[in-house]
Amino acid sequence: MRAVISAVAALLVVTPGLCFAQAELSTLTPPPTIAPPPAASSLPVLSSAEPEVLPGGAAVSQPLQPVVIPTTPVPDVNPPPGFAEIPCCPPEKPKKRKILGGVWGSDDILMWYPKSHPVPSLVTATKRGSPPILGRANTLTLVGNQAIDNQMIMGYRTLIGYSLNEEDTVGIEGSYFFLGTRTASFSMSDFAAPRYQTIGLPFVNALTGEEDVLTVASPGVSSALVTVSTTTRMQGAEMNGIANLYASDNVRLHALVGYRFYQLQEGLRVEQTWLQYGTAATAGHTTIGAIADQFSTSNRFNGGQLGFLFDAEKGPVYLEVGGKVALGQNYEVLRTQGETHLITYGTNPLPLVRSYLGGVYVQPTNQGRLTHSAFAVLPEGTFKVGLKSQRHRFFVGYNFLYLNDVIRPGDQVDRTLNPTQIPLMHGGHPATGPDRPQFAITRGDFWVQGLIVGWESRY
Repeated sequence: MRAVISAVAALLVVTPGLCFAQAELSTLTPPPTIAPPPAASSLPVLSSAEPEVLPGGAAVSQPLQPVVIPTTPVPDVNPPPGFAEIPCCPPEKPKKRKILGGVWGSDDILMWYPKSHPVPSLVTATKRGSPPILGRANTLTLVGNQAIDNQMIMGYRTLIGYSLNEEDTVGIEGSYFFLGTRTASFSMSDFAAPRYQTIGLPFVNALTGEEDVLTVASPGVSSALVTVSTTTRMQGAEMNGIANLYASDNVRLHALVGYRFYQLQEGLRVEQTWLQYGTAATAGHTTIGAIADQFSTSNRFNGGQLGFLFDAEKGPVYLEVGGKVALGQNYEVLRTQGETHLITYGTNPLPLVRSYLGGVYVQPTNQGRLTHSAFAVLPEGTFKVGLKSQRHRFFVGYNFLYLNDVIRPGDQVDRTLNPTQIPLMHGGHPATGPDRPQFAITRGDFWVQGLIVGWESRY
């Protein structure tokens, strides 16, 4: 009852003001349409025990109404049929696995042993002054009748490759190697504490068909320094296409196809520095001579090749095995040269100087240049083992290279000689008899093998 009385009193107080304000506002704009309040059932019931008052104790004209927030329907989060979801950002591309290596290169130090030079019997000697004819019991062979010079030759090889496709499975690579020139010399002399009293150059006499000898050092007659030297040098290059056949995390197998070049150059030289004493037989004249025979061979191989390369790794250790076979043409060149120069003292008024074309084993009948071409096969095998990091490798290994058809200088020596062509034996008089030695090419084979030490980088 108190609440009803208070409400009536408040209404009477504010009615004149409200009526004035309503009359004034009605002249300006029509009153807004006020939506009906929500149903009483949906509003909370206010307690009527105490009247609603403003802060400060002033009573209000009507109770405060609660603010109702309309309920908003929750949208369906499931996309409609046929809607493609667009990711917020592109997915990260997986890192590509290196198969060939992108760009790669290697440097190898070569320590190779070539096949020994085949050399016939070129220098013989005796200890008691008898002629050193080959085949006699007291004759020793100083040079020849066996292969010589199989010592190690140092060399270098470099390789560089480049991948051609994004998948890193196809590429090209090229390499070049060389071995430094190796010269081996063997010298024999009867000068100063002689080990042998008689030294000679043996041959088969074309006039008699029997063993004979050109004696260049004999006690009381003549002395000589005989030197036999061999030279070896080689180089090679190749250009290959490389393709991956199989690749996993630890194993790779590649195929190779390309072009191969290989060159082998060798030489054999026999020379004597000869002194003939002035005796009654020589009318007191002393003669000094320089005699030399040179055999030089060159083999140049060109051909196509196929091969494979197997690579396996486990942790920091890796293993590599490679094999190649090249088929092509070997161009073979033989050059021979012989010369004899003599100076005789004791003649008047000046020394007598004489020069002859031909030495001992090279005469006008086999002097010059001869060529030959042959089909040849060149296989090569490589084995490496080493330690690796993410981009680099260090390795040691073994390499074997073989050429089945070559010419070598020692095989070109024809020991059957016509003594009338040898200046020291015939004094430059016109030659008679058969044309020996002959000019011909004798073919054989060649191999080189040895250790390799190197490093490799892949980026």
